[in-house]
Amino acid sequence: MPSYDLVLKDARLFVDGGLVEADLAISDEKIAAVGRNLPQGSKTINISGKIVLPGLVDLHSHIRDPGYTYKEDFRTASKAAAAGGVTTFVDMPNVEPPTASLKTFLAKKNIASRKSIVDFNHFVFPTISEVPKLARAGVAGFKIFMVRGAYPHDPRICVEDHGLLFRMFAEIQKTGLPCLVHPSNMSLFEMYYEAYRKSQPRDAKYISFGKAYVEELIYGTSVSVLVALAKKTRVRLHLVHTHSEMAIQILREAKHEGYDITAQVDPKYFVTSPEELRRLGPLVLPGGLLSKQRVAAIWEALGTGVIDVLATDHAPHTKKEVEEMMAKNPWEAPFGCPQLEHYLSVFLNEVNKGTISIAEFVRMASSTPAKIIDVYPKKGVIGIGSDADLVVVDMKKEHVLSSEKVYSKVGWTPYEGRRVRGAPLMTIRRGEVIMEDGMVLGKAGSGRFVKPLHRRVRGRRH
Repeated sequence: MPSYDLVLKDARLFVDGGLVEADLAISDEKIAAVGRNLPQGSKTINISGKIVLPGLVDLHSHIRDPGYTYKEDFRTASKAAAAGGVTTFVDMPNVEPPTASLKTFLAKKNIASRKSIVDFNHFVFPTISEVPKLARAGVAGFKIFMVRGAYPHDPRICVEDHGLLFRMFAEIQKTGLPCLVHPSNMSLFEMYYEAYRKSQPRDAKYISFGKAYVEELIYGTSVSVLVALAKKTRVRLHLVHTHSEMAIQILREAKHEGYDITAQVDPKYFVTSPEELRRLGPLVLPGGLLSKQRVAAIWEALGTGVIDVLATDHAPHTKKEVEEMMAKNPWEAPFGCPQLEHYLSVFLNEVNKGTISIAEFVRMASSTPAKIIDVYPKKGVIGIGSDADLVVVDMKKEHVLSSEKVYSKVGWTPYEGRRVRGAPLMTIRRGEVIMEDGMVLGKAGSGRFVKPLHRRVRGRRH
């Protein structure tokens, strides 16, 4: 009779695209068995019919470590992740110093290894001479910003030159790794902001900024260029912030033509409401600034797979700096909000509303993200031999999201006061319970660096 480390009894497991009633056994950090009436393990937990999903894989977390740790660090961010059912995250290069070389990547990896509770990797800015070395070191991929300004839109990792973008894409393509891009057209962005200030001077400056930030033409023009460059270089382009109808149509056509181009969207564009914008102001930007037609287009694109991935864009800043600096000058203000902790609850509520199915959510938040960074089926699925990364959810639990007990260092949520139905009860990372009933139990440094499984490095040697 096999001896298991942990057995979850009487569960509803998301397996092979649907829910099945079964037990789940874990040995040596892996899923060892799924079936009825499995024997007891060294530890056995009765789930009492609750749903067990694969742990979430987040491809868009801004951890702020190193350099901005007064906002967040790998310890606090990974606690928030564990509380929200995220078992693997990938962070971004806009820290201090920017992650733009093998040296800065290894330094950040070392910091995360000491602090993180969940498993992790990093996206790195593609300094061309560093790309092959970074690929061999196991980075998840690369990230380029086309938007610049004050932090977090660091001009040192912003690329507006299309020739340089082409060269970067061509070098990244040799590695087989994905290249994430935050699309923007800064000249149009600046033009629209000035136009809104002149036409509606009584609006708060952050309202003008938010309206300009989501203008269709900014994304349509930049995504058109990016897709054209990706078609020519064959880089694995991954678009972030895909909320524009123009961009969605360009993406739909490229996918139909067979190009390996993927996209993600994060909740602040289409889940936060006009009421929350009125009540909470710049803490939820750009919530409420998209038309109902655009929001419907996002949901439709998610349902059909044109937009492949949901991601948090966890982007913590202190409440004081967001509110004060956005009111004074949005171009110099931090932009973004913490999401890791309440992201899952928000979308479980959407499942309960019937906006998306639980299968669609798992595809967008677990399995597809794992495939994009090439850690599937190690991550992102409940299957024999996969890492035992799991989140137990109660689809019936109603609760009000609040800033009172958040783990993020900034201590606030953009969902303050929102009533939702559906909540994570337990998070298991590689067989270890790291969150139970809202209490994070995992130890700093227990998270591990997760490499792509099948690296295709063909660049020059150093």
